[in-house]
Amino acid sequence: MSRAGGVPVPRALVRDELTAQEEAARSAMETADAVVFSAGSSVSNRDLTAKVLDGLGEPGVLAHGISHKPGKPTILAAAGGKPAFGLPGNPVSAMTVFEMLVRPTIYRLCGCDSPPARPTTFAALTRDVPSVTGREDHVQVRIRDVDGERVAEPLFGKSNLIYTLTRADGSVTVPADLGGLYAGERVPVTLY
Repeated sequence: MSRAGGVPVPRALVRDELTAQEEAARSAMETADAVVFSAGSSVSNRDLTAKVLDGLGEPGVLAHGISHKPGKPTILAAAGGKPAFGLPGNPVSAMTVFEMLVRPTIYRLCGCDSPPARPTTFAALTRDVPSVTGREDHVQVRIRDVDGERVAEPLFGKSNLIYTLTRADGSVTVPADLGGLYAGERVPVTLY
């Protein structure tokens, strides 16, 4: 958050219990300009985060689930003119959604209409990257130079595997209107 211009106001871990989470969320809304829950967001009956964020005030939950991988169970909410987010607990999902939605929101709250562009490079994919039309995918990649050409090696793995982040140099976005990307295709890589 601080790299996006915000001042984080960390809270202690909160039990997976509705009343405790509601108290923590109300307290955070009183002292912060935005609220970000990490973990607890899923698309199921066990998800307390959606109930908690919806109970903070009008308009409440605006979206529960986005057409995005990783990060499908993301929750977007607003109350009292303040944004609130429910990020998935899986590390790759949480980081991806933070960069895509929370970071630009923090910049906007700080008075910056357009966040600075993240550093990028172009590289040729070493393998096909399958996707589903209608869903935006973010795939972790490792950058290497092979025979004078910059290449991006996709690091496939579930969003709960932290090792994909530790091995990655950046990510490649597969736009929602494409069914994937092909090996050899030069693509922009957003660097970490």
